[in-house]
Amino acid sequence: MIECLILGDSIAVGIGQHRPDCAVIAKVGITSQNWLKNYNNHPTFNKPYKVVAISLGSNDFRASQTAESLYDIRSKIKADMVVWILPSYSLKPVQRVLIKELANEFRDKILEIEKMSYDGIHPSAIGYKELAKKF
Repeated sequence: MIECLILGDSIAVGIGQHRPDCAVIAKVGITSQNWLKNYNNHPTFNKPYKVVAISLGSNDFRASQTAESLYDIRSKIKADMVVWILPSYSLKPVQRVLIKELANEFRDKILEIEKMSYDGIHPSAIGYKELAKKF
């Protein structure tokens, strides 16, 4: 079993820079639907892990597509623990609710971005380091 996988968007890319022990499948600006389309059959994605961290939803515009895509992604994950990084409340309140419901259904852990950068979307430099230490 592999130790750690981080998947998702630019937030996942940033967290991955502070976790060299983790495999990272992430792309800046990617939506949940496009992540699923592009990486669904990625060989790294389909292995068992101790922990998988997911940051998706911040770039999504249609909540219905977010729910369906995230459920498809989550249902394929083989891990002892899954951790979701919630998108900013001010920008994506609907996606946050969907992620919380999904995490509850699968009994996953949820992490808030506590230290935000000036853009209100991404963690600050310290915020990335703190998130990386939480899983």
